[in-house]
Parts: sequence; structure tokens; C-alpha cells
Amino acid sequence: DLHSSNYCILVGTQFAISARGSYNHIALDMAEARARGMKLISIDPVGGYAAAKADEWIPIRPGTDSALALSMLHVLLNEDGIYDEKFLKHKTNAPYLVGEDGLYLRDEASGQPLVFDAADGSIKTHDHPSLIDPSLKGARELGGRQGRPAFELLCEHVKKYPPEITEPVTTIPAATVR
Repeated sequence: DLHSSNYCILVGTQFAISARGSYNHIALDMAEARARGMKLISIDPVGGYAAAKADEWIPIRPGTDSALALSMLHVLLNEDGIYDEKFLKHKTNAPYLVGEDGLYLRDEASGQPLVFDAADGSIKTHDHPSLIDPSLKGARELGGRQGRPAFELLCEHVKKYPPEITEPVTTIPAATVR
């Protein structure tokens, strides 16, 4: 959304810098966004067109983009706590309870994924009409099976990728990732 963005990170792409691979109107949108002050970061092993026009070019070791993404996600979720909680709770599978087998806990009758509603302390289907406050964290037990929200499991997973761990892999300094 170049019309609204104030900060754009391009990872391994020349998007909207070179019109060869995109529509010309996107190149214009990028130029207008830059003119109004949007900051542009280019993360790419090659200092190409986007890197030349960016506010900052961050060279990355080829093939290590996923390590960078996991590290950035760790910083956002676990260090800074930057995420849209309302959106995650009501528009995604983030509150779905995941069992120890890695599968969603499901309602026996409908087969629908289950969530914990913090509003009344009960487990309900994700689409139950009385669902008010789906929980993003906290283990719950249902019929002898334990489940944890998918979001909590994601946060736990990316804790393994702080910038200090990914720095030698990506060659991007931990301070730059943060």
C-alpha cells in the first residue's frame, strides 16, 4: 500500500523501482510515496536499482532471507510486542488451539477449530456467535488434551532466532535487524 506506507522494506526485489517487471503506475506510486517522505529499505545481495534508490541498502548473504524473516518476527513479537492484537484475535487462526500433535483441537460435533474465550472462560468453536475475546496465549485443557493458541506457538518458535543468532548466517548485524 504505497499510498499509505511510511516505511517500505523490499527483500530481494526491484518492485516499483524498475518498471520492467511491474506496471508503470506502481513505479509512479513508489515515486510519489518517496516524494512524500516514505523511507525505503532494500535488502538484497546485489546492489541493484532498488538499492541505488533506497534510503538504506542492506546486503544479505544469498539464500538466507528466511533466517532474516524469522529474526525480524522474533523482534516484533517477543521483544517489541508490535502486532495488531484485535486483527489476530478476530480475523486469523492465531487463537486456534493446537494440540500436542501439532493439529488443531476441534469440536467433536462440527469439526470446527476451538479457541478459548477469555470473556467467559470457556472453550468454543472459532465461529461461535457468543465468542467475544479469543485468547492468544495460555494453555488450555479439553477432554484430557492440552492445547495452546497458534500465536503463542509462533512466538515460542521464533524465540530461537534472535538477531545475534542470525547475524552470522545472514551477515546482517543484530543492531540493523532491530
